[in-house]
Amino acid sequence: MGSFALLGMGWHSWLFREEMRAIVGDLDILHPRIVACKIKEGALERLSGCALLDEVLVLGGHCELDDSSKGFDELFTEIGDWAVNSMGEGSFAIRTRKIGELPRSLSSRAFERSVGKHISSQGRDVNLEDPENEVVVIIAGSNDIDSHPEPYSFSGITITWGIKEVDWEKEDFSGRSPTERPYFKPVSLDPRQARLLISLSNIPGRETKTIIDPFCGTGGIAIEGSLQDIEVLASDLDSRMVEGSISNLKWLDRKCSVEKCDASEIFGLWGKRDGCSFVFDPPYGRSSWKSDDSVEIFLNVLGEARKIDPTGVVSTMLPAGPEALASLTHEDTVVMGRSWSDLVVEIESIGWRVHLFCPVRVHRSLVRVIAVFHPSD
Repeated sequence: MGSFALLGMGWHSWLFREEMRAIVGDLDILHPRIVACKIKEGALERLSGCALLDEVLVLGGHCELDDSSKGFDELFTEIGDWAVNSMGEGSFAIRTRKIGELPRSLSSRAFERSVGKHISSQGRDVNLEDPENEVVVIIAGSNDIDSHPEPYSFSGITITWGIKEVDWEKEDFSGRSPTERPYFKPVSLDPRQARLLISLSNIPGRETKTIIDPFCGTGGIAIEGSLQDIEVLASDLDSRMVEGSISNLKWLDRKCSVEKCDASEIFGLWGKRDGCSFVFDPPYGRSSWKSDDSVEIFLNVLGEARKIDPTGVVSTMLPAGPEALASLTHEDTVVMGRSWSDLVVEIESIGWRVHLFCPVRVHRSLVRVIAVFHPSD
């Protein structure tokens, strides 16, 4: 088990950290977009399927810059000495990444030049084109430009360094966007968002054996689950969506069970199971609903999920009012036309507890909430 630094994409720092917690467990937050953690053997492969992870480093060190900080020459030496003692055989290169709001006077080239000079003085060869070791220095400032709520307050400048983990590969979402699939509808879920919902349904130490999506639409969640070699059981009341999902899965040479079924009857379709993640993007206003009351159907699905697997996890996206972005307390937020505090009472009465409630800005007037529920018992 080694110590690693994980760097998140800039889209939504809070969700990045929640995705990492779901996959690896306990984290130390170094910056809204940088976390340190221990990674057990085999977990790197799971991290390769993450939606919001941008870089994985074998962690070398971390410090915050302030008026009492060590001088830069001392820091350059510390990073260089660590790299010399920690790198594998062969050539090296120094890469710097600057994220967040930073003063122009803070030079990334100074790190590359000075740390590189220190390492090369120890007899190591520089190779900027194809190095066998990449020493990465992340210079991070405040995250004020993030348009989403951020529960972790950070100001100042932090430096994190490490060696790029060669056994981790960043997920490539190109080539399977909704518009590139054979069957497309404007309501289709983006592949990265589908993958994020799947990741958030994980609990460290618990194997996700099956993903159940009762509103499969054009198959976005089914595709992302099957690409991770997880069994997927998908359904939709609209037969056109069922046929479209099957077509899209066949296009990617993936297979899963896709059936026509009312979402409030999925227990009768799939029966009792274990190791389930119920991952879905409810199709508001679509013909996949038998009733116009989206809240009642949503609650019925939660009840069906409890019957299928009372130890499962629910991960979903729900429509919310713009006030969801204004505060970290959400009792008065309107979700699916109802007060969230009222909905929580009904959710808990079914046997679920809210593990995560995180707003996502879609555009100026549209907000969605990513909600994750764990069993209450």
